[in-house]
Amino acid sequence: MLLQSERGSWRGGLRHRSHCSSPKIASPDSVTPVVRSISSTSSETESGSDDESFSVVTREGAKKEVACDSKVVYEFGGPVGVTALMFGFPILMSYMFICLALHQGRLPNPLELEFWQHGISAITPTARATAIYLMFNLFQYITAATLPGIKVLGLPVPSLGGKQLEYLCNGVATWYFDLVLVAVLHNTGVFPITAVVDEIGPIMSVAMIWAIVVTIATYIVGCVSGRTHRMSGSVPYDIFMGAVLNPRIGNVDLKMWSEIRIPWKILFFISLSAAVKDHEINVARRLEAGLSPEIWSLFGGLIHMNAIQTSAPLLFMLLAHCLYVNACMKGEECIPTTWDIFYEKWGYMLIFWNLAGVPFSYCYSTLYLLNRSVANDPVQHTRFFMTVLFVILLAAYYVWDTANSQKNRFRMQQRGRDHIHCKEKYGADFDEYCRQVPYIFIPFIF
Repeated sequence: MLLQSERGSWRGGLRHRSHCSSPKIASPDSVTPVVRSISSTSSETESGSDDESFSVVTREGAKKEVACDSKVVYEFGGPVGVTALMFGFPILMSYMFICLALHQGRLPNPLELEFWQHGISAITPTARATAIYLMFNLFQYITAATLPGIKVLGLPVPSLGGKQLEYLCNGVATWYFDLVLVAVLHNTGVFPITAVVDEIGPIMSVAMIWAIVVTIATYIVGCVSGRTHRMSGSVPYDIFMGAVLNPRIGNVDLKMWSEIRIPWKILFFISLSAAVKDHEINVARRLEAGLSPEIWSLFGGLIHMNAIQTSAPLLFMLLAHCLYVNACMKGEECIPTTWDIFYEKWGYMLIFWNLAGVPFSYCYSTLYLLNRSVANDPVQHTRFFMTVLFVILLAAYYVWDTANSQKNRFRMQQRGRDHIHCKEKYGADFDEYCRQVPYIFIPFIF
């Protein structure tokens, strides 16, 4: 496991994880090392104190880093392609949600006006949905900025002269604080967790609108402040890919915050909300049928509680999402060295999908299961089948989590865009890596 099996070290009063933070680059004796001498290809700069950490790199390595960091290559079909994506994603998400909410998952013709006339009310933003989503974002920022956690250094940033930015990784603290707070709010009736799934369509629309607003605002602020980086000269393309590399408010890196704190926690709370909603529906049906609630007696009769009436398939989805969020939080210290944080800019591609796309599209299975339950036609499987699924899930999670810990010690990914970037940056070294690790997902097949 990422945290359980790794130990950090203390340097300069700050705890830094040795397996996640980037080590200083040692230069050969035959090459003169250079510190903070990488010429900036970006107008984005940050001031810092004298004790900030910088990596030592060779002149040749510095030139290669700068060349790789400053190169602009059109992806996703260039300006035309990304423009289509920016308009298409919100429409696609709205269409898919309406299909789930009103058509039991069937796919009607999206060109029919009647489809949208009947469906638009299911996704129209409300004041309550707006408050829920924006307050959640604000709360996540506050906890990210204030709760205790370890501090790690990211990779040397060529456009900042090789500077390694510091990241406060307190995901574990915020995660368990969230869980306790949600339990208190739900059980006191201040904010029933079922409100999330009750307002899921409007919340999704608020999230999409907010993501677009943040995208445009970030682009404008970056251009006005002169902190743009690796610009292509095409406005739609630069809005999509981003204008700013390391956006921060205070001590919070917005790019990492939006990638870890927002999407996966929202996804989990959607699943939790659906599971609780399903429980309440099934308890109400038992009462209507004249059956008394089933009671569980725990710890030798010391604790009595209503039996969980949530269906096994929904519990499966809840566990899957819980495990993934937990992995993200406890492994957050490894995120600063990833490609998204080191290279990708904060534009529509990352902003929209982290703030809206991921949480409100990865929840389709959960919403489908809940809708079937509401319609009194729940998805049911045998106990043996569900037991097998749970065992496979836990085993797969263990392998996946352990493999990610090992992969982080030697980070390269050889798929699609990452493969091209790594090939260009590491050359023969990446060729040798591909020779020794020829398969991406399935050994001897793919």
